[in-house]
Amino acid sequence: MHSIKKIGNIPNIVSDIPSLPVIASRILHIIADDTSSLEELKKVISLDQSFSSRLLRIANSPYYRRGRSINDITDATMLIGFNTIKALVFAASLKDLCRISDATDRLLWEHSMAVSIGATVIANETALLASGEPLIYGLLHDIGKVIISRSMRDKYAEVITMVEEQKNSFMEAEQKILGFDHCSVGEYVANLWNLPANLSFVIANHHREDLLETVQDAELKKITLIVKAADILCSELQTDLIDNVSLTEDEWKFIKLASPKKRDSVIMKINEEYPHYKDFVLGQSPS
Repeated sequence: MHSIKKIGNIPNIVSDIPSLPVIASRILHIIADDTSSLEELKKVISLDQSFSSRLLRIANSPYYRRGRSINDITDATMLIGFNTIKALVFAASLKDLCRISDATDRLLWEHSMAVSIGATVIANETALLASGEPLIYGLLHDIGKVIISRSMRDKYAEVITMVEEQKNSFMEAEQKILGFDHCSVGEYVANLWNLPANLSFVIANHHREDLLETVQDAELKKITLIVKAADILCSELQTDLIDNVSLTEDEWKFIKLASPKKRDSVIMKINEEYPHYKDFVLGQSPS
């Protein structure tokens, strides 16, 4: 696992890391509590009135609508799913924190959203994880990139140039130019925000190549490999800011995606679901 000490000498990043938004913190508490109720979720949603209108817009979109108009959050939750709505609200609460101010910010954020949807589709297709959780794992897997870009915009532009022109991986380019990588920064943020241990592990280790052999905890292996798989499959849909990530055949088998046909099916479903997720998080209507 990456050590937080690796970025201990980068005060301009550490001092600029924002606090986890109140809504995101409350959603994490609800996710961690198996006894949490719809009423608790509705109270959190009510803290930002725009969430309610955006959730209803998604529920009434052609993708979800089932013949009748959805006019309240209870009905929307029944239609979209309690776990999915928790994750959507969490994602939307982070958007402003991450200051999407230019094309790079948007590309990083959109990639995280795509991986988030991809991880959810894989979890549902393989029945390996409960729905809702993979959305958050995928969304935050590259939070380190977002934080570095936010804090060191010019330097991170050099990283991106090296990735695009020299075909280095992000990890390689970050180490060469910055002396640390986004997994280390992401792990630091996860600890600062008191994120769940499993989520922190995914953020810190989603580029590791020895997960299957060295990680004993089967749940951690599943979660991390699902996020890596989503990263790979989403790379086939996006052409900008793509990282070099790969899985072995044994790793594909471990998450029940050994069949290329099944992987193609996942890609197709990501394409179907992504516009609606983007609509909610970024406040844009699907095309």
